Amino acid sequence: MHGTAEHVEKILGGISLPACPAILVDIMSEARKEEPDFTQITSLVGNDAGLSASVLKLVNSPAFRRSCNIGSIPQAVAVLGLKKVMLAVNTLFLRNSVSVAHPAAKAFLEKFWDKSSCTAEAAAMLAKILPGISTEDAYTIGLFHDSGIPVLMQRFPDHPFEETVSGNDWETIHRDEETKLGTNHAVVGNLLARNWGLPAHICQTILHHHDSSIFTDLAHQASTEVRNFIAVLILAEHVVSVFLGLEEEGGMGQSPVHAHAMNHLGMDAAEFRETALDIMGELRQHRS
Repeated sequence: MHGTAEHVEKILGGISLPACPAILVDIMSEARKEEPDFTQITSLVGNDAGLSASVLKLVNSPAFRRSCNIGSIPQAVAVLGLKKVMLAVNTLFLRNSVSVAHPAAKAFLEKFWDKSSCTAEAAAMLAKILPGISTEDAYTIGLFHDSGIPVLMQRFPDHPFEETVSGNDWETIHRDEETKLGTNHAVVGNLLARNWGLPAHICQTILHHHDSSIFTDLAHQASTEVRNFIAVLILAEHVVSVFLGLEEEGGMGQSPVHAHAMNHLGMDAAEFRETALDIMGELRQHRS
Protein backbone atom coordinates (compact mmCIF):
# COMPACT_ATOMS: atom_id res chain seq x y z
CA MET A 1 0.00 0.00 0.00
CA HIS A 2 1.55 3.30 -1.14
CA GLY A 3 0.03 5.32 1.70
CA THR A 4 1.60 3.51 4.64
CA ALA A 5 4.29 5.13 6.78
CA GLU A 6 6.50 2.05 6.29
CA HIS A 7 6.26 2.30 2.51
CA VAL A 8 7.09 6.02 2.54
CA GLU A 9 9.99 5.52 4.97
CA LYS A 10 11.39 2.88 2.61
CA ILE A 11 11.08 5.26 -0.37
CA LEU A 12 12.68 8.16 1.54
CA GLY A 13 15.64 6.06 2.65
CA GLY A 14 17.66 7.98 5.26
CA ILE A 15 15.53 11.13 4.99
CA SER A 16 13.11 11.57 7.85
CA LEU A 17 9.94 13.63 7.99
CA PRO A 18 10.41 16.98 9.78
CA ALA A 19 9.56 16.62 13.47
CA CYS A 20 6.77 18.55 15.13
CA PRO A 21 8.40 21.66 16.72
CA ALA A 22 8.77 21.50 20.53
CA ILE A 23 7.15 24.92 20.92
CA LEU A 24 4.06 23.68 19.08
CA VAL A 25 3.85 20.71 21.47
CA ASP A 26 4.07 23.16 24.41
CA ILE A 27 1.36 25.43 23.00
CA MET A 28 -0.88 22.44 22.16
CA SER A 29 -0.58 21.05 25.70
CA GLU A 30 -1.47 24.51 27.09
CA ALA A 31 -4.39 24.76 24.67
CA ARG A 32 -5.81 21.44 25.89
CA LYS A 33 -6.05 22.66 29.51
CA GLU A 34 -9.43 23.66 30.83
CA GLU A 35 -8.15 27.18 31.43
CA PRO A 36 -5.17 27.85 29.13
CA ASP A 37 -2.63 30.33 30.46
CA PHE A 38 -2.36 33.06 27.82
CA THR A 39 0.52 34.69 29.72
CA GLN A 40 2.51 31.47 29.32
CA ILE A 41 1.68 31.32 25.58
CA THR A 42 2.56 35.01 25.14
CA SER A 43 5.96 34.42 26.74
CA LEU A 44 6.58 31.28 24.62
CA VAL A 45 5.88 33.34 21.49
CA GLY A 46 7.68 36.46 22.72
CA ASN A 47 10.91 34.57 23.51
CA ASP A 48 11.35 33.57 19.86
CA ALA A 49 12.03 36.50 17.51
CA GLY A 50 11.10 34.55 14.38
CA LEU A 51 7.85 33.32 15.93
CA SER A 52 6.96 36.82 17.18
CA ALA A 53 7.36 38.12 13.62
CA SER A 54 5.26 35.21 12.27
CA VAL A 55 2.43 35.93 14.78
CA LEU A 56 2.41 39.67 13.97
CA LYS A 57 2.44 38.94 10.25
CA LEU A 58 -0.53 36.58 10.63
CA VAL A 59 -2.60 38.93 12.82
CA ASN A 60 -2.14 41.73 10.28
CA SER A 61 -2.67 39.52 7.21
CA PRO A 62 -5.66 39.96 4.85
CA ALA A 63 -7.25 36.75 6.14
CA PHE A 64 -7.32 37.70 9.83
CA ARG A 65 -6.59 41.42 10.27
CA ARG A 66 -8.78 43.82 12.23
CA SER A 67 -9.43 47.47 11.45
CA CYS A 68 -6.16 48.64 13.05
CA ASN A 69 -2.63 47.29 12.84
CA ILE A 70 -1.51 45.24 15.86
CA GLY A 71 2.07 45.70 17.02
CA SER A 72 2.45 43.86 20.34
CA ILE A 73 2.64 40.12 21.06
CA PRO A 74 0.21 40.10 24.06
CA GLN A 75 -2.38 41.97 21.94
CA ALA A 76 -1.74 39.68 18.94
CA VAL A 77 -2.15 36.50 21.05
CA ALA A 78 -5.35 37.89 22.64
CA VAL A 79 -6.82 38.82 19.25
CA LEU A 80 -5.75 35.66 17.41
CA GLY A 81 -6.60 33.08 20.06
CA LEU A 82 -4.86 29.73 20.46
CA LYS A 83 -5.89 28.09 17.20
CA LYS A 84 -4.52 30.94 15.10
CA VAL A 85 -1.33 31.24 17.17
CA MET A 86 -0.70 27.60 16.24
CA LEU A 87 -1.13 28.58 12.57
CA ALA A 88 1.69 31.10 12.98
CA VAL A 89 3.89 28.42 14.61
CA ASN A 90 3.16 26.03 11.73
CA THR A 91 3.85 28.75 9.14
CA LEU A 92 7.27 29.55 10.57
CA PHE A 93 8.51 26.07 11.41
CA LEU A 94 7.15 24.34 8.34
CA ARG A 95 9.00 26.87 6.20
CA ASN A 96 12.23 26.16 8.09
CA SER A 97 11.74 22.39 8.38
CA VAL A 98 13.72 21.48 5.27
CA SER A 99 17.08 23.03 4.56
CA VAL A 100 18.96 22.64 1.29
CA ALA A 101 22.45 23.75 0.34
CA HIS A 102 22.17 24.02 -3.45
CA PRO A 103 21.40 27.65 -4.53
CA ALA A 104 18.86 26.57 -7.18
CA ALA A 105 17.04 24.36 -4.64
CA LYS A 106 17.12 27.23 -2.11
CA ALA A 107 15.60 29.63 -4.65
CA PHE A 108 12.94 27.05 -5.52
CA LEU A 109 12.00 26.55 -1.85
CA GLU A 110 11.68 30.33 -1.32
CA LYS A 111 9.22 30.50 -4.23
CA PHE A 112 7.51 27.31 -3.05
CA TRP A 113 6.84 28.61 0.49
CA ASP A 114 5.75 32.00 -0.83
CA LYS A 115 3.17 30.26 -3.00
CA SER A 116 2.06 28.06 -0.08
CA SER A 117 1.65 31.12 2.19
CA CYS A 118 -0.31 32.93 -0.52
CA THR A 119 -2.50 29.86 -1.02
CA ALA A 120 -3.12 29.66 2.74
CA GLU A 121 -4.20 33.34 2.72
CA ALA A 122 -6.44 32.89 -0.33
CA ALA A 123 -8.02 29.70 1.09
CA ALA A 124 -8.80 31.46 4.38
CA MET A 125 -10.29 34.48 2.56
CA LEU A 126 -12.41 32.18 0.40
CA ALA A 127 -13.57 30.16 3.44
CA LYS A 128 -14.56 33.40 5.18
CA ILE A 129 -17.36 34.00 2.65
CA LEU A 130 -18.59 30.38 2.62
CA PRO A 131 -20.94 29.16 5.36
CA GLY A 132 -19.69 26.48 7.74
CA ILE A 133 -16.08 26.29 6.49
CA SER A 134 -13.35 27.05 9.05
CA THR A 135 -10.97 29.82 7.96
CA GLU A 136 -8.23 28.46 10.25
CA ASP A 137 -8.50 24.95 8.81
CA ALA A 138 -8.58 26.32 5.26
CA TYR A 139 -5.39 28.30 6.04
CA THR A 140 -3.67 25.20 7.49
CA ILE A 141 -4.60 23.12 4.43
CA GLY A 142 -3.33 25.86 2.09
CA LEU A 143 -0.04 25.82 3.97
CA PHE A 144 0.43 22.04 4.30
CA HIS A 145 -1.16 20.61 1.14
CA ASP A 146 2.12 20.48 -0.85
CA SER A 147 4.45 20.07 2.15
CA GLY A 148 5.48 16.62 0.92
CA ILE A 149 7.33 18.27 -1.99
CA PRO A 150 10.30 19.70 0.02
CA VAL A 151 10.68 16.31 1.75
CA LEU A 152 10.64 14.38 -1.55
CA MET A 153 12.98 16.96 -3.08
CA GLN A 154 15.73 15.94 -0.67
CA ARG A 155 15.41 12.32 -1.72
CA PHE A 156 14.86 12.98 -5.45
CA PRO A 157 16.81 16.17 -6.26
CA ASP A 158 16.55 15.57 -10.02
CA HIS A 159 12.76 15.24 -10.19
CA PRO A 160 11.20 18.36 -11.83
CA PHE A 161 9.13 19.52 -8.82
CA GLU A 162 9.01 23.03 -10.36
CA GLU A 163 6.52 21.60 -12.84
CA THR A 164 4.41 20.25 -9.98
CA VAL A 165 4.23 23.70 -8.39
CA SER A 166 3.70 25.75 -11.54
CA GLY A 167 1.97 23.15 -13.72
CA ASN A 168 -1.74 23.33 -14.42
CA ASP A 169 -2.07 19.64 -15.21
CA TRP A 170 -3.64 19.02 -11.85
CA GLU A 171 -4.76 15.43 -12.42
CA THR A 172 -1.59 13.88 -13.88
CA ILE A 173 0.84 15.27 -11.27
CA HIS A 174 0.32 12.40 -8.84
CA ARG A 175 0.28 9.65 -11.42
CA ASP A 176 3.63 10.96 -12.68
CA GLU A 177 5.11 11.01 -9.15
CA GLU A 178 3.76 7.52 -8.39
CA THR A 179 5.34 6.15 -11.57
CA LYS A 180 8.73 7.82 -11.12
CA LEU A 181 9.13 8.02 -7.33
CA GLY A 182 6.97 5.20 -6.01
CA THR A 183 4.88 7.60 -3.90
CA ASN A 184 3.46 11.11 -4.23
CA HIS A 185 3.57 14.40 -2.37
CA ALA A 186 -0.01 14.09 -1.03
CA VAL A 187 0.84 10.82 0.74
CA VAL A 188 4.04 12.31 2.21
CA GLY A 189 2.26 15.56 3.15
CA ASN A 190 -0.48 13.57 4.87
CA LEU A 191 2.11 11.69 6.97
CA LEU A 192 3.85 14.96 7.85
CA ALA A 193 0.53 16.53 8.91
CA ARG A 194 -0.25 13.48 11.05
CA ASN A 195 3.22 13.72 12.65
CA TRP A 196 2.45 17.33 13.55
CA GLY A 197 -0.80 16.35 15.24
CA LEU A 198 -3.13 18.02 12.74
CA PRO A 199 -6.82 16.97 12.90
CA ALA A 200 -7.93 13.93 10.86
CA HIS A 201 -10.09 15.92 8.40
CA ILE A 202 -7.11 18.15 7.51
CA CYS A 203 -4.85 15.09 7.00
CA GLN A 204 -7.53 13.49 4.79
CA THR A 205 -7.86 16.67 2.73
CA ILE A 206 -4.10 16.72 2.13
CA LEU A 207 -4.15 13.03 1.17
CA HIS A 208 -6.92 13.43 -1.44
CA HIS A 209 -6.20 16.93 -2.74
CA HIS A 210 -5.28 15.77 -6.28
CA ASP A 211 -8.05 13.20 -6.56
CA SER A 212 -10.73 14.44 -8.97
CA SER A 213 -12.91 11.38 -8.36
CA ILE A 214 -13.74 13.00 -5.03
CA PHE A 215 -16.38 15.06 -6.90
CA THR A 216 -17.54 12.45 -9.40
CA ASP A 217 -17.54 9.18 -7.46
CA LEU A 218 -20.50 9.13 -5.08
CA ALA A 219 -19.03 6.12 -3.30
CA HIS A 220 -15.77 8.01 -2.50
CA GLN A 221 -14.84 7.56 1.16
CA ALA A 222 -14.12 11.27 1.73
CA SER A 223 -16.55 13.20 3.95
CA THR A 224 -18.46 16.30 2.81
CA GLU A 225 -16.13 18.36 5.02
CA VAL A 226 -13.06 17.02 3.19
CA ARG A 227 -14.73 17.68 -0.21
CA ASN A 228 -15.51 21.25 0.90
CA PHE A 229 -11.88 21.89 1.85
CA ILE A 230 -10.54 20.33 -1.37
CA ALA A 231 -12.89 22.54 -3.41
CA VAL A 232 -11.70 25.63 -1.48
CA LEU A 233 -8.06 24.58 -1.96
CA ILE A 234 -8.47 24.00 -5.73
CA LEU A 235 -9.95 27.48 -6.22
CA ALA A 236 -7.47 29.17 -3.85
CA GLU A 237 -4.53 27.59 -5.69
CA HIS A 238 -6.02 28.70 -8.99
CA VAL A 239 -6.41 32.31 -7.76
CA VAL A 240 -2.80 32.33 -6.50
CA SER A 241 -1.47 30.87 -9.78
CA VAL A 242 -3.17 33.71 -11.66
CA PHE A 243 -1.94 36.23 -9.07
CA LEU A 244 1.67 34.99 -9.44
CA GLY A 245 1.43 34.96 -13.24
CA LEU A 246 1.59 31.16 -13.57
CA GLU A 247 -1.86 31.03 -15.21
CA GLU A 248 -3.68 33.44 -17.50
CA GLU A 249 -6.40 35.60 -15.93
CA GLY A 250 -8.55 35.11 -19.04
CA GLY A 251 -8.80 31.38 -18.39
CA MET A 252 -9.98 31.81 -14.82
CA GLY A 253 -12.34 29.05 -13.70
CA GLN A 254 -12.33 27.39 -17.13
CA SER A 255 -10.94 23.92 -16.44
CA PRO A 256 -13.19 20.94 -15.54
CA VAL A 257 -11.62 20.62 -12.08
CA HIS A 258 -12.36 24.30 -11.31
CA ALA A 259 -15.93 23.76 -12.51
CA HIS A 260 -16.28 20.77 -10.14
CA ALA A 261 -14.97 22.86 -7.22
CA MET A 262 -17.26 25.85 -7.99
CA ASN A 263 -20.23 23.56 -8.46
CA HIS A 264 -19.53 21.80 -5.16
CA LEU A 265 -19.38 25.13 -3.30
CA GLY A 266 -22.48 26.47 -5.08
CA MET A 267 -20.61 29.28 -6.88
CA ASP A 268 -21.15 30.30 -10.48
CA ALA A 269 -18.29 31.46 -12.73
CA ALA A 270 -19.16 35.19 -12.41
CA GLU A 271 -19.32 34.98 -8.62
CA PHE A 272 -16.02 33.11 -8.45
CA ARG A 273 -14.33 35.62 -10.75
CA GLU A 274 -15.50 38.55 -8.62
CA THR A 275 -14.31 36.81 -5.43
CA ALA A 276 -10.99 35.92 -7.07
CA LEU A 277 -10.36 39.54 -8.11
CA ASP A 278 -11.14 40.70 -4.54
CA ILE A 279 -8.70 38.15 -3.08
CA MET A 280 -5.98 39.13 -5.58
CA GLY A 281 -6.52 42.80 -4.68
CA GLU A 282 -6.06 41.97 -0.97
CA LEU A 283 -2.94 39.90 -1.66
CA ARG A 284 -1.49 42.69 -3.81
CA GLN A 285 -2.11 45.27 -1.10
CA HIS A 286 -0.60 43.07 1.60
CA ARG A 287 2.56 42.46 -0.45
CA SER A 288 3.15 46.07 -1.50
